[in-house]
Amino acid sequence: MNTQLAKTNNGGNGHRAGRNGTGTEEALRESEGRCRQLQDQLIQAEKLAGLGILVSGMAHEINNPVQGILGMAELILDEENPATIREYTRDIIEYSRHIATVIRDFAGYTRSNSREDEVDVDLCERLTGAVKMVRRCSHFGTVEVATQFQPIPRLRARRVEIDQVFINLLSNAVQAMKGRGHLELATQSQGGTVSIRISDTGCGIPKELIPRIFDPFFTTKDPGKGTGLGLSIVHQIVSKYGGTIGFESEEGKGSTCTVQFPAENRKEEARDGVAGPCCGKREAGARVGGR
Repeated sequence: MNTQLAKTNNGGNGHRAGRNGTGTEEALRESEGRCRQLQDQLIQAEKLAGLGILVSGMAHEINNPVQGILGMAELILDEENPATIREYTRDIIEYSRHIATVIRDFAGYTRSNSREDEVDVDLCERLTGAVKMVRRCSHFGTVEVATQFQPIPRLRARRVEIDQVFINLLSNAVQAMKGRGHLELATQSQGGTVSIRISDTGCGIPKELIPRIFDPFFTTKDPGKGTGLGLSIVHQIVSKYGGTIGFESEEGKGSTCTVQFPAENRKEEARDGVAGPCCGKREAGARVGGR
């Protein structure tokens, strides 16, 4: 009788332990889900915090063609020559297409990270697109861009997160140059590692501050000009995909940021030159190669 009771009690304890184990696993899954959700929200918040600069550039990009459309439309009202009317109409169409492109690029960047699945990302293409976005900002000035893109494998990632990494790093580089200088972009695949290098000729970062640049809320910018979360979020995204990020800097000469990802996380090779006029080619007034 006592033996039977002991067996029953042991069985009950085992059953309760099993239920507790299941409950713990469910709690861990829920906690991980909440952490991922909070991480996505933090990334989106930092992205939105930097939109002010991009919006000012987008407003300029849209205002010019809008004025052109208005001018062409006013001319058409009093024009009787069909050939001239067709010419003005073609101009209006071109202006409208430019506006649509600007809005599409901007809308793609502001899209929430959590709504996009991971895809095979062409890093050269996304880096070129990031240059287009940053170039629209007023602080871009007369910065010259040089590219040296080698064919590299694609990265399995969320496209909008990779865009955020590149736009943040490029914006920092351009701001450090205060609208004048040379921006050099390079990609390569070597020894099982894919590398993206962004170099500028800006003011540089004091050596003693470099270990702190990825700390949340740390910034070298003037008060009101930075949240201090940009590089922290960049580091978080790069680490998420098994990558690393490092800085080399010298005051008064500039900085170089190198982002690296393990090549085994890639799919097919990205095609050299598919990302537009910047990819693997030399832009007007730009220089290619190392400093």
